[in-house]
Amino acid sequence: MSGLQTGQVSVGTTATLVCSVGAAPDNDGVLITSSAACFVGGAGVTASTGFPVAANTAVLVPTTGAEPLELYAVVSSGTATVSYIFPG
Repeated sequence: MSGLQTGQVSVGTTATLVCSVGAAPDNDGVLITSSAACFVGGAGVTASTGFPVAANTAVLVPTTGAEPLELYAVVSSGTATVSYIFPG
């Protein structure tokens, strides 16, 4: 793959797959932002266990490139649109 991978995903109160990042050379990270506060992590992420992302704030999720990564997000109530961009 080459270029940039981008997208937007609607996220609710259950863990939703935002994006999948392949192994190297996709090792720079994933830049995400959300229309409402959300929490990111692995497949089992919850509002209690996830890394918090404030509304309309860009956050870089680092990746090692050693193995593929699936990034999930969840909100504590309602919905949010999570946008992402990464090289790949």
